Amino acid sequence: MHHGQGDWLPARAALHPTGLYLQLRDIAVPELHDPFMKETLARSAAPEEYVQIEMQDLGRAPPGSGPAGIIFHVARCGSTLVSQLLKLQGGCAVYAEPPPVNEILRPPQPWPHARMVAALRSLGAAFAAHAARPYVLKLTSWNTLHCDLLTEAFPDSPWVLCLRDPVEVCVSLLQRPPGWLLGTDEMSRRFATIVDPQNRSRSNEELVARTYAAFCDSVVRLDPGKGRLVEYAELPGATWGDVAPHFSLPVSEVARDRMAQAATRHAKAPVTSTTPFSGDAATKQAAASAELRRAVDEIARPALARLGVVPGFRLFGYSGASRE
Repeated sequence: MHHGQGDWLPARAALHPTGLYLQLRDIAVPELHDPFMKETLARSAAPEEYVQIEMQDLGRAPPGSGPAGIIFHVARCGSTLVSQLLKLQGGCAVYAEPPPVNEILRPPQPWPHARMVAALRSLGAAFAAHAARPYVLKLTSWNTLHCDLLTEAFPDSPWVLCLRDPVEVCVSLLQRPPGWLLGTDEMSRRFATIVDPQNRSRSNEELVARTYAAFCDSVVRLDPGKGRLVEYAELPGATWGDVAPHFSLPVSEVARDRMAQAATRHAKAPVTSTTPFSGDAATKQAAASAELRRAVDEIARPALARLGVVPGFRLFGYSGASRE
């Protein structure tokens, strides 16, 4: 895939009967310092061009073009902090919730499984060409529902799943629903069908608990040898102590100090902001209704247990199987 000179960032993607179309923007890796890639795209007036990858070329990717690591998460669980800190490692590019991944995976997926995998592999090759160094994909929470496609596209890439106590995640989802959840639009209806295929949820509390459970149950199907579970209470230290080594990204003492300093600021605030981070676990626990707690206990916690997570370590802990 040759585009002449320039830092051609895959900014948009479209699946078409004739193949995969990518919009590329001339944006260099150092520009990707915003918490989310869409924010970088919004503030960068950069030249763009379009490329088509025809059906017969789909999935053809140079060796080693998969990510150094993939970050899955259950939403509102510190994954943005992890991705922002990894940007300070110094030798990798981090693509945070990249719109083209969302555009390929968005339901209803028009292509069969194998072709979806091939499209993701071709997109990975485009990210690798842009990065010209190891790169990390930090995905949107709902992408976790399709983690099988991503791990099949990038079988050599290690992954992590960021977790947080389901009560705290579900309180946040109810208070500030993401665009794909709890809405009245077609998109929200499609996701509700994915997380609750039998339409059993009698309330929003049950639906968010089923969403959390669906994230866990999607990841249960993956190869545990490639994965690590990253618990919210272990942050920020787990980023340089566990995630970076798992992704084979060395962290110097200088980089670790930079990460520790950055972790004192709010990860989702604009980069120029100095908004300090303050923990909100107690506030979220206090805000949980009896109805939400019942739904979490009946629906979300059993799914967490299936993931190999057992009570007893901070909010919840790991079974021996999930940590080497």
